[in-house]
This record gives sequence, C-alpha cells and structure tokens, in this order.
Amino acid sequence: MINKNYDLLGEQLAESGLEMSIAGVFAGISAVASIAGGIFGASEASSANREAERNSKKQQKLLDEQAKLQNEYNKKKFANEKENYAKQANYNFETALQSWRYQTEVRAIQEKVDAEKYLLNVKNSAKQLSFNALAEQQGLSREQLAQQDARNEYAFNRQDLLVAQLESQGKASLGQAGQSRSKSIQSNLAQIGRDIAVMDASLTGEIKQSNLNMFDVRLGRYAADARVEAARMLRPQRLPDIPAPTKPPEPTWLEPMKIIPGMAAPAQQQSVFAPLISGIGSAASNLATIDWNPTQTGKDSFQLNKGR
Repeated sequence: MINKNYDLLGEQLAESGLEMSIAGVFAGISAVASIAGGIFGASEASSANREAERNSKKQQKLLDEQAKLQNEYNKKKFANEKENYAKQANYNFETALQSWRYQTEVRAIQEKVDAEKYLLNVKNSAKQLSFNALAEQQGLSREQLAQQDARNEYAFNRQDLLVAQLESQGKASLGQAGQSRSKSIQSNLAQIGRDIAVMDASLTGEIKQSNLNMFDVRLGRYAADARVEAARMLRPQRLPDIPAPTKPPEPTWLEPMKIIPGMAAPAQQQSVFAPLISGIGSAASNLATIDWNPTQTGKDSFQLNKGR
C-alpha cells in the first residue's frame, strides 16, 4: 500500500530541489543550538562584565572613602597638635612668668634684708669701736692714777724719812758729844740714804710697769678694733636683674601630606563576541555537513517509491 502523504511530500521535495536527509535536519538543529549557545554565552559574558565593572566601582568608591577619612583624620590630628602645642607653650610661659615674679620679689626682700643687716652691722661696729676707745681710756686713766698714787706715796715716805733724819740728828746732838755723835749722825744718814734709794727704785719700777700696762691697753684696743673691722660686713650691692621669661619661637609646621586614593583593580572583561563567534563557527561547521543539492540516488529512490 502506497502512503499518499509520503508520496505527496516526496513530490514536493523533488519539485523544489530541497530534499534533505534526516542527518541534515539534525545538523541544522545543532547549528541553531550552537548559535543560540553563542548568543547565551555572549549574554553571560556581558552580564559578568557588568558585574565586574560594578564591583570595581564599589572597590574604587571604598578606596576613595578611606582616603577621604584618612585625610580628614590627618587634618584634625594636625590641628590638635598645633592647639596642644600652643596650650603647652602658654602654660610653660605663664609658669615661668610666675616663677620670675616670685624670684624678683624674693630678690627685692633679700636686698632689703641685706641692707638692714649692713646698717645694723655699721651701727654695732661704731658702738664696738666706741666701747674699745672708752675701755682704752679707762685703762690708761687707771694706770695714770696708779702712777700718781705711787709718786704721792713716794713723796710721803720721803718726807717721813727726812723727819726721822732730823729727829735722829737732834737726839744724837743731845745725848752724845764729840766723835760718838758724829758717827751716830753719819750712820743715820746712811740708813736714810739707803731707804730713799730703795724707794726711788721702787717708784721707777712701778712707773715702768704702769707704762707697760698702758702700752698693753693701747695694744688691746688696736686688736679689738681690728676684730671689729674684720667682722664688718661689706656694703651690699644691687643684685642683677633676673631675666624675664620669653616665649619660644613658633615651630615650622608641616601640613600632613594628602593621601591619594588607591586605584582599584580593573574589572576583568570577558569577550562578548567570542561565544557568539564560536557558536556561529560551530553552526557553520554543522551546516557544512549538509548536501544542499539533491543526489541521483535520491531521485532514483523517489522514482522507485512513486512507481510503487
């Protein structure tokens, strides 16, 4: 039994010259699938490229933000360092100024105390020198009085001896006569002479000792005056001014270097055309296997089937 539908299809294929084998149909389907796969691969590559670009932009934005924050922090830190330096410098200057004022007041008080001490020392030295002079005068006066007393005593004793001499001569004149009286008078005169000689020597010795004592008195005053002069204070001099504090020079500040944002790694781009070209190439390879011209065998087969 002949399949009329099959015959009709065979006739149409034969008339149009587009008779193909089943293998050719599958080759066409494979070609279409290759092209579709290439289009899909190109789409996937394009999507991956867009995603990589977005990630690169996000990374660059993050780097820019980090650089911005770091620069803002460096500026604030630099401003704080300048402010802290100014505060510390002002504090140090005020402290030094306060110390300078205190030391200046102490120096003024010290100068006043030294001046008062010096004036007191001058007064005490003058008093001591006056006392030394008075002590010398008293010592000399005592020695002068001692000498006067010695001379007075010598005069009185000499007078007593002269009276005794006269009395002895009177008695000798009354009680004796001739040679005995002369011898008695000579003996009395000799005794009185010895006594006067002793008295003269004693007076001379006392006067010499008194003179030595007066020399010691004068020497004692000289030594006492020398001790006063040695203990005398030097006239105080005005102390040099205490240097006033000065502020230190302003340092040369160096602005912090601005940080430049780093560059994000470039987005890895995939070729969009490679999958498409590969798909087209695969499709072309598949289509190349199709015989687009009807073969004689096919005609014969068609004729054979028609005869049946």
